[in-house]
Amino acid sequence: MQTILIKNARYLIASLPFDILENGAVFVEGNRIKAVGSSPDLERRYEADVVIDASDKLVMPGLVDAHNHVGECHMFTLFGFLDSPLTGIGDALDRIVWPAWCWIPQEAAYDLEMLGFMHLLKSGTTTVQDCFMWPDEAGRAAVDSGLRVENAPTLVTSLRLKDSSGPEDDLARTEAAIQKWHGAANGRVTYRVHPSATYNCHEWFLKECVNLANQYGVGIATHLAESVDESRRAREVWPQGEVRRAYELGLMGPKSLFFHSCVLDDDEIALYAETGSSAAHCPPTNSMLGNVARVPKMLAEGVNVGLGTDMPTHDMFNAMRAASQQHAIMPREHRGLLPWTPLEMATVKAARALNLQDDIGTLEPGKKADIITLDLARNTRLFPLIPEVLVTFITVNGTGADVADVIVDGEVLMRDRELLHLDEQAIMARAQMWTDEFLAYYRAKVERGEPLVEHIHDEFQP
Repeated sequence: MQTILIKNARYLIASLPFDILENGAVFVEGNRIKAVGSSPDLERRYEADVVIDASDKLVMPGLVDAHNHVGECHMFTLFGFLDSPLTGIGDALDRIVWPAWCWIPQEAAYDLEMLGFMHLLKSGTTTVQDCFMWPDEAGRAAVDSGLRVENAPTLVTSLRLKDSSGPEDDLARTEAAIQKWHGAANGRVTYRVHPSATYNCHEWFLKECVNLANQYGVGIATHLAESVDESRRAREVWPQGEVRRAYELGLMGPKSLFFHSCVLDDDEIALYAETGSSAAHCPPTNSMLGNVARVPKMLAEGVNVGLGTDMPTHDMFNAMRAASQQHAIMPREHRGLLPWTPLEMATVKAARALNLQDDIGTLEPGKKADIITLDLARNTRLFPLIPEVLVTFITVNGTGADVADVIVDGEVLMRDRELLHLDEQAIMARAQMWTDEFLAYYRAKVERGEPLVEHIHDEFQP
């Protein structure tokens, strides 16, 4: 059983908001933290196989991304073809998301996932909730990445994704993936049932997804209340609103995670709190469509809100900074977040959203050893280096480039910015190859006037 001692930490954030140690240390045995305390004390008590000197570093819990589509980096090429601004989630889906999702061949799925996982690792994310198709390839990539991954295979009935031959087949393959991969890699890989959204899945299918999640005791997740245009169209079908309809269909509960949740009214926020449902707040991407969730109000009402990036090439520092800024300027009765709240949302609250709060999110004895360090040497972004403002500067000035070391499940994956188990150049080359292939496919389809998406039924149907 490998042991690791991180010693001489300039600062160590064990938990939030103010449990900050100077000259701290962490001792790891196997995949769990055994001790946290002063460096002289832990150095006296323990010998380790691997010793990391953190004299010029900040040691903190690994970041937890509560919502991402890790394998869709190729999608961003389509932003270069926009001839007018996106007007809402429906427009974004039709012009950007669906064409990209409907292309992904099985041969590309693993390579695209690996690029996203590698970027997350390099920028300090140790756990990610990943919505993607090709559940078997996603499971293999999750294992090989070294990250802690909750896979959520994307299920849609309104259009045909590349990996789908129909709704019944989708459910069967999701069940097979749960049986094969849930709990893989010493529990590092888990699965969640993920009907994409209430408006692109028939209600009978949503109910079947709930049944499947209950059968295996796993969580369920869906995109919900993401934008104003979505909410308006949903009320034309469900006068009570999509959130209340989700509740009636059995989608809400303590193992439920709803992505975005930008346009909730007071009653819907209360319903989240009553059912124990969590929300994944993704401020950078939501703001691109003009939507900002009512996070201060949600937190005040007892809703658990984790932070997510929604994009494989963003990082959690971007999301923390955006959350700090957006909720200070929104003209609402409940506004503003305490300086440490975005970091809580990126650690303990995101961990709770993934039902992993007993294992990750803080550096405490008994928890999984998911740890990152930030380089403080010559780092003017986090200056002045004093405990009283350290968390504030992490949330508003920190970047993924500050991350020096990454440990997940007791395994050192990056040491002084060098990846130890992944071939960075090979992964990037493979992802570029598939992105170029997608771009050629897209251009050829457009030139021939061929449809980019195979629609099965209209969205927003009961």
